Amino acid sequence: MSDVPITVLVVDDEQLSRQRLRALLRSEQGVELVGECANGLEALAAITKVKPDLVFLDVQMPDLDGLGVIAALSTDETPEIIFVTAHSAYMERAFEIHAVDYLRKPYQDARFTSALNHARRRVHARRAELLAALEAAQAAPPPIARYGRMLASLNDGGSDSRIALQDGRTGTWNIVSRDDIDWIGADGSARVLVHVGKEAYLWRKTLAELEHTLDPREFLRVHRSFIVNTGRIRQVKPLLKGEFAIVLADGTVLDTGRTYRETVESFLRERAERAYVGDDT
Repeated sequence: MSDVPITVLVVDDEQLSRQRLRALLRSEQGVELVGECANGLEALAAITKVKPDLVFLDVQMPDLDGLGVIAALSTDETPEIIFVTAHSAYMERAFEIHAVDYLRKPYQDARFTSALNHARRRVHARRAELLAALEAAQAAPPPIARYGRMLASLNDGGSDSRIALQDGRTGTWNIVSRDDIDWIGADGSARVLVHVGKEAYLWRKTLAELEHTLDPREFLRVHRSFIVNTGRIRQVKPLLKGEFAIVLADGTVLDTGRTYRETVESFLRERAERAYVGDDT
């Protein structure tokens, strides 16, 4: 997998700093710049949406600083991080959260290259570990017939509120209540990843199938790649061009996508009307 480019996101509130990083990255082989952000809230939405391998992350930014961005991400969502800042006060904290490196502005080109090469090794090691886990899960023997029937009955969309989800690393099946699901994301194949707290489980369904089987009062499709548990939504923040950032109870931030603007607005109106009726009674 070393021939697959690593995807990089640049986050810095200073335009000149972003321009320099962009120029340095353009001269590197095997690197794909997938976006730029000028503040922490934009960074959270971009990381969740494009899932970069590596983020060059400024520390001091308006609205939400770099450390706040990391704190809002789950372990599974957190990419490799290279902090880029003019301040040294955050260096110890950066390495506590296992950042790849810490570039102190102004830095030399050679220092940038060293940090990037270190990140490359970390990204390739992470990819190799994930591939090995998936291969091990695929090689695991299927459940015996009597368990297979039970698992199928749990996942058939019937009255039972539980579903059977498989851990992609160990092959273990976990029985989870639908109410405990935070959000569901497409993984690029005929499967999805179901996020329950800090865990993520494979479900051999597509988002299109789930959109028609899950109760729309409880699960809302807000993006071509995301379905959220409405009971986990804590904030809905308007972004540019008709998009929204949905903040879940655990701090996860999901970008809605313009296609689902009406869906989100309808959900907000319905909840506002429900609250009004409740107050009136």
